[in-house]
Amino acid sequence: MTSTPVMLSSRNWFPKASAGLVLGLTLSFALMGILGLLAHADGQPRAVGSQFLMWLVVPVWTGILGTCFLFRSGWRAWAMLGGANAVLWVIYMGVRSMMS
Repeated sequence: MTSTPVMLSSRNWFPKASAGLVLGLTLSFALMGILGLLAHADGQPRAVGSQFLMWLVVPVWTGILGTCFLFRSGWRAWAMLGGANAVLWVIYMGVRSMMS
């Protein structure tokens, strides 16, 4: 059973971009929160670990925003990034509860 390849197009760019902007930001916050908990970053603004995690949000968010255009539709982008957000925030809450 073979499927026909779907060509990527610039259709639905607004839903894809908005998914990348909104859900990409919350996804990058969840990733940095998990990394911060695992690295035992104390949240001091002048600490090297906190500065690293703070500045790492932007490249991760940019990467997510760049790859959101590879989804077939805007709805799929919202669904996949929303699901990834739900999973990572549950992981963050679980790690945070185990650390305290």
